[in-house]
Formats: sequence, C-alpha cells, structure tokens
Amino acid sequence: MTVNVRRLAGWALIVGTIVAAAGYLAANLLAPGSGEEVFRYQNWPLFEGIALVGDVVIALGLPVILTFAGRAPKLHIAGYVGVFAALVMLNVGEGTTEAFVKPYLVGHGGIPAEEPAGFAVFEGVALLTLVVGSICLGIAVLRARTLPWWIGVALIVSCLLGALGLPGAWFLVPDLVFFAALFAIGIVALRGRPDRTAV
Repeated sequence: MTVNVRRLAGWALIVGTIVAAAGYLAANLLAPGSGEEVFRYQNWPLFEGIALVGDVVIALGLPVILTFAGRAPKLHIAGYVGVFAALVMLNVGEGTTEAFVKPYLVGHGGIPAEEPAGFAVFEGVALLTLVVGSICLGIAVLRARTLPWWIGVALIVSCLLGALGLPGAWFLVPDLVFFAALFAIGIVALRGRPDRTAV
C-alpha cells in the first residue's frame, strides 16, 4: 500500500485547524467571567484539551509547508522553523499550563502572582519565533507563488493583528486568521503537486 504523505499532512492541517479553532472558541466564548474566573469554568480543561489535540495534529502536518518552497526555499525553512517552534512552545507548551495547571491552582490556593523564573524569557522567545516565522513564511508564500497570494498576506496580517493586543474575545482573531491560512494550505496539499499561481 502506498501512502501519500503530502495528502496525509494536508488532512492533518485541515483537521487540526478545525479542532483547535473549535476548542479555543468554545473555551473562550463560553467561559463566564474573565481573568482567573475562566479557569473555574468546569468545561475549560475539556475545551482547552480539545484545542491542544488540534495543535498537535497541526504540528504533525506542518512540514507540508516545505513542499511549496518553489523559488524561496530559505525563507520557507525559516518560516517553518519559526512557526513550528511557536506552535510547540506557545500552543502546546503554554497551552498545557492554561488547560490543566491553572484550573488546578485556582481551586487550590490561587495562581501565584509572580511567574516562575525564566517563564517570561521562554514566552518572549516563543513570541519572537512566531513573529519572525509568520513574516518569513508569508513573504516566502508571496515570492514562491506556489500557493494563493492571500495565504501569504493572511500569515503576515495574523502576526500584525496579534501585536495589536485586541480586547476581549477579539484576541482570538489573529489565531483564527492564522488557522485559516494553514487550513487553506492543507486544502491545496490535497489537490496534488504545487503549481505556480498567477500574480
């Protein structure tokens, strides 16, 4: 039996982005209150756990991005590395803390006022890799022309929207734009070999 790894990775991006987006939306839109109160919501760990599963599936499918490198292979590699590192560090690493550790702490004395030593550095590095990775990958997509141009724009815009620090539930918009771009890459991966697209 021959396995088409590219199509499998495409499916991983499609399924992963849908599952992650559904988990994040459910957790953040259904949880009552704000601040520490959201961690008291009984379904918070469930919904955040669903989002984590989606993030892991995305990470498994993410290497398919490299098959669209075209004439911008170095930028594609830099973008892939940055996005993958941020996905693992922020969505999976920090997401595990948000999903399971903080709800436990809220019910057992509260979340400490001070973050653990080195956590700010960890988060800073993760955010930097996300910014660099998203911009590099967005530019690479625009230069390579093996994917629709709007995917490259969406990757860059998601980064810029994230930097704005949108209030309330609007803070999810950058992630959803980013997931939409990855979803579209998955769709293109399912269709077969990358072709140069018109400008």
